[in-house]
Amino acid sequence: MNKKKLGQFFTNPVIAEFMVKLGYSDNVKKVLDPSVGPGVFIKYLNKINSKCEKTVFELDQNMIKLFKENVNDNSKIINSDYLKTDIKEKYDLIICNPPYKKFQEIDDRKQLIEIFKNKYSIKMSGYSNYCVYFLIKSINELNINGKCVYIIPYEFLNCGYGEVIKKYLVDKKILSKIIKFDNKIKLFNDATTTSCIILLENKNNENVQFINVSSLEKLNLIWNDCNENNNEVFLYNYKELNYKEKWSKYFRKKENYLNNDNFIRLKEIARVKRGIATGDNKYFLLNIEKIKKYNLSNCVCEPCICKSSDVDDVIFDQKKFNELKRDNKKVFLFDGRNSVTKSDNNYIKLGESLKVNKRYLTSHRNPWYSIEEKKVAPIWISVFSRNKIKVVRNEMMIKNLTTFHGIYLNNNDDINILFCYLLTPISHKILYLNKREYGEGLDKFEPNDLNDAIILNLNIISADDKKKILILYEQLKSKNVDKVITKLNDIFVKYVNDTLNLD
Repeated sequence: MNKKKLGQFFTNPVIAEFMVKLGYSDNVKKVLDPSVGPGVFIKYLNKINSKCEKTVFELDQNMIKLFKENVNDNSKIINSDYLKTDIKEKYDLIICNPPYKKFQEIDDRKQLIEIFKNKYSIKMSGYSNYCVYFLIKSINELNINGKCVYIIPYEFLNCGYGEVIKKYLVDKKILSKIIKFDNKIKLFNDATTTSCIILLENKNNENVQFINVSSLEKLNLIWNDCNENNNEVFLYNYKELNYKEKWSKYFRKKENYLNNDNFIRLKEIARVKRGIATGDNKYFLLNIEKIKKYNLSNCVCEPCICKSSDVDDVIFDQKKFNELKRDNKKVFLFDGRNSVTKSDNNYIKLGESLKVNKRYLTSHRNPWYSIEEKKVAPIWISVFSRNKIKVVRNEMMIKNLTTFHGIYLNNNDDINILFCYLLTPISHKILYLNKREYGEGLDKFEPNDLNDAIILNLNIISADDKKKILILYEQLKSKNVDKVITKLNDIFVKYVNDTLNLD
C-alpha cells in the first residue's frame, strides 16, 4: 500500500523508548498498539516485560512482515482497520503513533463522523485530522487506571477542529501530560509538523502538566524532573483549562495581560483577512512577457503582489513595483470581467479550453474568470515565517494574493503608527503567543490568529512619541532599516511592562 495514502510516519527510537517508559508500570498486563508499523514500541516494551499480552493492529501487509522480522514475539496481530473494529476488551496500556492524514485525505470521513457520534457521543469536526479519531477510540478502550500514550501533531491544540477533542479530554479528566517538542526539532523525515506526546490516565485527574522539550537530549531530564520547579513544566488545574482557546498559552507562565490597559486585541482596531485566491495561478498570474504574448489590454491586468519573496523592503511603493515589472515578475492578475478587446476574450476562451473554468474555486465563481472581491489592504503581514514576521506597508495600494494577509484599520489615521509597531521585535514576541507551529521552525498565522492576537494599545502612546514614530517611518525608506526599527522598538518597549511574562 502507498505510505502517503496510509499516513505512515515512523517513530524515532529515542521517542519510542521514552513513550514506553512513560506509559509502563508493574500493573500493565494487556497492551494495545492500534497502528504498530515496524513495531518499535513493542520492541522496547519487550525489553522491560516480554510477558505482557500484546495486541497490535496494522493495515499494511508489508508492515506486518517487517513487524514479524523486527519483533518476532507472541503479539496478536490483527490485519484490519482499527477505527472500524469493534473492540470489547480493555487495556492497561495503549501506545501509538497513529496515521497522519489531513481531512481531505480521509475518504470515509462522513462514515467515521457518524460512527463516533453514535458510539462515543462526540461530534467530530469534518476538518479533523485522522490521528484524533484514533485517540478518541483508544480513550474508550482503557482499563480503569490504564494509561494511553500517543505521539500526534500539536495542531489540534490550537485549531478549530480541536475544540471538541479538548472538551472531550477536559470533561473526562483523563489528560495527565502534554509534552510539546520545539518545532525546530525534526522528528519525522517526511512531515512538516510540530509534534507532542500525550499521556492519558484513566482516573480522575485534578491537574495537567504542559511540558516543553527543546531537544531530544532533554527528554530524560524532563523524565527525572517533571515538577513545577522545572522551568519547562507548567501545571494547570482542570478548572483553568478553556477548550475554546488555543492551548499553546499553557506551555508558558500564566498571563494576565488582558487585564492591563496597555494591551488590546488587534480586532478591536482592525480586521485581518486573507489575500486573494485565484483557483489557478498558472492561468491568472501575468507578467509583461505574457501580457504581450496574448496582447492583453490594461483593463484586464490588475496590479498585484503574488509572491512574498518579491517583496524585500518594508515599504512597497511604485518604484518597487516598477522594478518587479521590469524584471518580468508576475505582478498582474487577469480579471476577465473588464474584457474590452478581442484578445481579452480570446484569453478567456483559452482558459476554457484548458478547463480552468472547471477547477474548484473558478467553478464556484460567476463568471468563472472574475477575481475574488477584496479591498486593497494598507498593511501586509506574512502567513508563514521563521523567526521573523514580514510586515509591509502597501503604499502603492495594490492587491495581494494569499501569500500575505491584509490588515484593514477601522481608523486610517493610525495606519503608520500600527505599521511601525508591527515591525518591531517586541510586537513579534507578543504576536507569536498566538502562532501555529509547524515542523522545522516554520510558524503560521491564520487571519483569526492575528485578529485575536494581543497588541499594544496605540491610544496610550504619547503625542511626542507619535511624532517621533512618524519621523522614523519616513526614515524607513532609507537603507538603514534595521537601525530605524531598533529606534522604533526602543519607543514601543517603554509601554510594554512585565505583566506579559514573555520569557
